[in-house]
Amino acid sequence: MHLPLATRAATAVAALSLSLAGAVTGAAQASPSSPGDSGPSGVDHYAASAAADHSASADRLDDILAKLPKDFAQRRDAARERFGIDRSPAEQILDGKVQQAAGATEADAIDPTQYQCAPTKLDGYVDSILADVDPNDLFVLSLTGALDVPTYDAILYGTPTDADHQLLPAYKAPLTSTFGYAQRFWDVRLDDVQLMAMHGEMMTDVNRVARVVEYLYDVGPADATDIASDIVAIVKGDKALKNGKNPIFTLNAFAFSGEGETDPVIRRLKDKMVFGDGILSALKSIGLGGANGVGPKAVLGHEMSHHVQYEDDLFDSELTGAEATRRTELMADAFGTYFVTHKKGLGLNPKQVLVAGQSFYDVGDCQFDSPGHHGTPNQRRAASAFGAAQVAYANNPNTVMPSLKLDRAFEKALPTLTAPDAPTAPQAYAATAKQ
Repeated sequence: MHLPLATRAATAVAALSLSLAGAVTGAAQASPSSPGDSGPSGVDHYAASAAADHSASADRLDDILAKLPKDFAQRRDAARERFGIDRSPAEQILDGKVQQAAGATEADAIDPTQYQCAPTKLDGYVDSILADVDPNDLFVLSLTGALDVPTYDAILYGTPTDADHQLLPAYKAPLTSTFGYAQRFWDVRLDDVQLMAMHGEMMTDVNRVARVVEYLYDVGPADATDIASDIVAIVKGDKALKNGKNPIFTLNAFAFSGEGETDPVIRRLKDKMVFGDGILSALKSIGLGGANGVGPKAVLGHEMSHHVQYEDDLFDSELTGAEATRRTELMADAFGTYFVTHKKGLGLNPKQVLVAGQSFYDVGDCQFDSPGHHGTPNQRRAASAFGAAQVAYANNPNTVMPSLKLDRAFEKALPTLTAPDAPTAPQAYAATAKQ
């Protein structure tokens, strides 16, 4: 479980956690204003606490809520599900701290008493980038879904050639090269996937924020512009948010596919892989490599593995909730490591493979009962070790294993990968490569 917060860097997050924990309680006790109207989660508690300090963010929240539909929280969450957007590593860390502050119980995925699960370097990084952010501002941005605006902007409006979604210059060549290798490596069609970036600076552009708000919440253009203006004012007014350049807005990389969706807008969108500036900054800061480092390449391998899952229809299983998400994420860790390790992929050397495993370890989480649980740090490192073993101990290491065969080997190994004492060395999975 997460250790007690003890540093100044965690103070802002701890304050937010307490606010959100109280918000959960306040929402549970609040009575609906009318039949079928549950009201926005946490608003009553927040409004009461904010009234005492008359914060500018509280006033802006009032303005925003006056223009949003009453079921905006449900629409926010439904949009995440429709677009297949997981919470970013930063939001997962925040969620875990909120759950801890609220005394949440863990269930479903694993028995947390049987596991050692402590903060990783990424937890400390998130603490550092939020150390000086006003918790009230962060609450409003999280509650209204504003932290996801750059993500939706990239999915809905981004293209590989437009100026607003270009990869950072230092990363463009190495990521584009790795992307090309990944497209050609697998036995499914990936040449239609587009690679692009998302940048937090768009959070200061009222028009770009407004078009996302209008689509997500189905509000009119005028209300969308007013809401966007309040969000932009918060981003510009909090120095620690750095006019949107704070990594909190883009601390994610993700794979998107609209195939099979009933929403015609989503169905028409191109398959995409999007890298946020924030995740690249995080990887560099925690020692996993800059532009030419292993960390970004390992993350790209993981995200392209999600596109393999889309093509092979590997998302469906008998598992549900946290266990279902954990399965697909650990599979992507395994597939991603297989790609970066294989000679026909990136052919990383053993030392580099260890860095790749560390990349997945550091984005593990301890939210055992969360539907967005991606696996503990140890489980993610174990899955990476399994992927490396499929190359190191293969009968014919020069042959790329068909993706469905690799999946079958992974499914057999999954109970071992998720066990409390799962081994994290490739040699422990040597026998799985001979099946």
